[in-house]
Amino acid sequence: MRSASWIILIVAFCRVVSADDNVLGLPAPRNAEHPGAVVLHGGGRISEDVFERFIELAGGKEARIVFVPSAGWRPSDYQSESAFLDVIRSRFSSWVALGTNKRVKNFQFLYTDSPRAAESATFVKPLETATGVWFSGGDQARLNYRFVGNFPSQTKFQIALRQILERGGVVGGTSAGTAAIPEVMTLWHEYEDFDAPATAVAAHGLGVLTSAIVEQHFDARGGRLERFTGLLRDNDKLDRLTGRDGVGVTMLGLAVEERSALIVRGDHLQVLGGANAHVFAKSNQGKTLIWHELAPGEAAELKRDRTGSVELRRGK
Repeated sequence: MRSASWIILIVAFCRVVSADDNVLGLPAPRNAEHPGAVVLHGGGRISEDVFERFIELAGGKEARIVFVPSAGWRPSDYQSESAFLDVIRSRFSSWVALGTNKRVKNFQFLYTDSPRAAESATFVKPLETATGVWFSGGDQARLNYRFVGNFPSQTKFQIALRQILERGGVVGGTSAGTAAIPEVMTLWHEYEDFDAPATAVAAHGLGVLTSAIVEQHFDARGGRLERFTGLLRDNDKLDRLTGRDGVGVTMLGLAVEERSALIVRGDHLQVLGGANAHVFAKSNQGKTLIWHELAPGEAAELKRDRTGSVELRRGK
């Protein structure tokens, strides 16, 4: 009986470090030769190479792109839906031009003020054929309110996002849109007292990544390093937020500077844009953080060993 118990314990440990489809917890692709991708933009100007790479990952001329502006723009803030659409079409004219100039097969906005929409088959239907979804900046709490289910349940909207990746598509965002992509996201930060470091106020995100937390505006806004690494070090809190014991000690951290994007495709990473991205990995049973900085144009691969620690291999 004792040997059987040890086998059960070993199997349980292996599930903690390898149950996800890959190191970052992306869904397994239906076609292993064409994995889905995630684009994490740190905020600020989206450079041409990032924009073009997103379109390419979505399928180029065959792309069906859905743009979700709900983090920053709400129909209820305008006198009419047409007034709302006039504003976002002007604000995101380069995206709209993808459709009008026939650079992609289809482009549309998807928006709502109601959290009930995320469970509506009619509302979610555009995601069933989408090859790329982009989330604008704004306030990530608005995305949590509109699209995220009562954890651990997921809305139809959340499920559809992961299915896009299963089909080999791409999900991306900038600023608040990036913040909301993982399963555990930071809403904002607070201070216990005047001299204390920033502490993350965490909530549940869209759940596209389940084995990493994400930070944006990493180089440009105060308190980002403190709140991000503080949450990443809190293994017990990460276990509670994910509802999975032992996940905290293996959780990764991805941080992106403004004007930069981290392209995640399976276990492969690539940095585009004009600034750096950062990968925080854990070792020593989650007690130690290893900080890797990736420059624009740099690529890397993540590999997890039997202990659950992750190694970053540059140039892969």
